[in-house]
Amino acid sequence: MTYERISRLAGRMGDYLRGYRIVGLSLPEVPPEVSPWSTVSAPGSWAPFETVYRAGPVMLPCLGSGMDAERRIDAVRVLRMLRAEGLLIAFGCSALSRGCEAGSFVIVDDHVNCAGDNPLRGPNDERLGPRYPDMGAPYDAHWSNDLKRGAAILGLELRSVVYGRVARSWAGDERAAWVQAGIDVVGEGLVDEVITAVHCGLPIAAVGVVEKSLTVDGKVLCSSIPARSEEYGRLAAIINQCLLCRGGLDDG
Repeated sequence: MTYERISRLAGRMGDYLRGYRIVGLSLPEVPPEVSPWSTVSAPGSWAPFETVYRAGPVMLPCLGSGMDAERRIDAVRVLRMLRAEGLLIAFGCSALSRGCEAGSFVIVDDHVNCAGDNPLRGPNDERLGPRYPDMGAPYDAHWSNDLKRGAAILGLELRSVVYGRVARSWAGDERAAWVQAGIDVVGEGLVDEVITAVHCGLPIAAVGVVEKSLTVDGKVLCSSIPARSEEYGRLAAIINQCLLCRGGLDDG
């Protein structure tokens, strides 16, 4: 999507969201009964977002799990033009480390892009960001610390991990190399949004739940988490507590 189109989408959404703080979300499907937020209706579409939640004076434009990669990239850039305070990503993953049991929660300190795809391929529009953004510390320390504080309030621990983005068609013999590279958990998403956020200057943090644990030879150590919606609801609760730690959710 062009800079001009992104600007128009941001301008239209800004008319609806004016006067509110804005924090972007990327969430797995969270059933309404476990969501801590109310859904906001709009006269028109929330595109490129799937929906918008409200937490007091904070509006939470949400990238849904069903959105394609191009739309998610566009949504990150719209968030930046809306002057969002950040983007918080919740995700599910598989663990390579024996210390990450199924059902445990993790926070990403760094990632390795094992799939090779990059959302910045092709011509660069300097109005969106620099040709070669600094990826030395892609995850925002302030947001990550507030997510840890929010989890601690709920009696949950977030283990710091290195995330590996892998291709859907990955082979079992690749796992040993991932472990040697220092990767703790793997999944198919996350990295495109992070690279795009760094490119455009949007702070980002990511918190996840381990859905299953794998040995290096691919055998399942722990079965998939039994109450998936409940665990994803806890991810949403961690994010909500994080927002409370940042202040401002007592207004409605």
